[in-house]
Amino acid sequence: MTRAVLLCLLLGTLSCVSSVELTDEQHENLPDFGDPQIAGRLKCSACRGSATEAFEALAELRARRGKLQNIKEHEYTELMETLCDDRIGAYGLQLRNNLPTQKFSKDKAISRAQGNWAGRYISNICGELTTDFEGALIEHQMEELSEFVDTICRKEMQVCNRKTIDDDTLGDELSPEYQKRKEKEL
Repeated sequence: MTRAVLLCLLLGTLSCVSSVELTDEQHENLPDFGDPQIAGRLKCSACRGSATEAFEALAELRARRGKLQNIKEHEYTELMETLCDDRIGAYGLQLRNNLPTQKFSKDKAISRAQGNWAGRYISNICGELTTDFEGALIEHQMEELSEFVDTICRKEMQVCNRKTIDDDTLGDELSPEYQKRKEKEL
C-alpha cells in the first residue's frame, strides 16, 4: 500500500480520492473519441462541465459586485481565463469499475482519470465555449443552471442533443440542480 493511500486511510478523508495515474488497462480502455457517438457524448459532457463552471463563475462575479451591471470586457476575459485554466483543471474522466467512462467530473469523492488527452479535451471545449460563445454566456447568465446548460450546449454550441442534455450520467452530480432533482425523486 502506498504512503498516500495509507495516509488517506489514517486521516479518513474522501478528499484524498481524486485523480489517479492510469494503468495500462485503463489507458487501453479510454473512450475512443474517433467514434462519432462516443465523441458526441464526450463533447456534450465536457460542454456541460464547462457551462456549469461558467455559470458559477458569472454568478460569483455578480455576487461580488453586489448588483447587476454590464460585465466589462476585461472582467469577462479575466474570469474566463481562470475558468479554463483553474476550474476546468479539476475535471477528469470519471472512473467506474476502475475503468474510464465518457463523463467528465470534478467530484473529489470519485476517482477520475486526468492527464493524457482528457484534460486537454475539456480545456479545449472550455476555450471554444468562452471565446466563440461569449455573447450567449452573458445573455443567458440569469437563467436557471439547467436551462443555461441546455441553452449553451444544445442550442448554441450544438454539441448536445435532447437525449444527451437530459442524460444524468453525463452531468456533474455536484451541481445544485442535479441534487434538487434527485431529492424530489426520493
